[in-house]
Amino acid sequence: MPRLVDHDRRRAEIGEAAIRVILREGLAGVTVRGVAAEAGWSTGSLRHYFRNQHELQAYVVQATTETLRRRVLPRVQRPRTADSVVEGIATIVEEMLPLDAERREEYALWSAIVEWERRHPPAGGSVTWNDQRALYRQCVAVLRGHEPIREPGQATLPHPDDQVELWAALLHTFVDGLASQIVNTPGEMPAGTAARLLRSLLEAVPPAARP
Repeated sequence: MPRLVDHDRRRAEIGEAAIRVILREGLAGVTVRGVAAEAGWSTGSLRHYFRNQHELQAYVVQATTETLRRRVLPRVQRPRTADSVVEGIATIVEEMLPLDAERREEYALWSAIVEWERRHPPAGGSVTWNDQRALYRQCVAVLRGHEPIREPGQATLPHPDDQVELWAALLHTFVDGLASQIVNTPGEMPAGTAARLLRSLLEAVPPAARP
């Protein structure tokens, strides 16, 4: 009998190999030849699953997005004990900052996804941007005294409080810039300084007026 091939497992192997290539060479390294070599496959075997580089990169971006969600979401959602709401929110937002080796690796993967989305804009907008804005919207809503949104899909919609939207945009922009400085100029933006700046911004979020 011919040996059965687990195609899902083989695709997963391709995704894992491609992530290693991204971390070493960036998205430009994700070629049929490069990923095949990383996975220990022939290019012919890889082309059985992906006809060209575009199909391969599209799959890799999707697989990388799912990998990041599996890695980051449990850390973001884990129960926390903190002395203040600001401190609790700060520890959540810090998961999006490249403050250690694991998060620097994740930042490199996010950057590869953003590069792909810039070249091939998704019909529904940037997946990474929408995911991150939803997180910051939730964080700001809690800082303003609102109840957390329980339905994940609802967090991608504008909040009825205009100030939540404003401060979520400010936080999103701030974190992106802070992350870039941590990676590109670590001597000028060490982790401790980044943590203090983040908390300063979060402390500036005004509470919602109560009727």
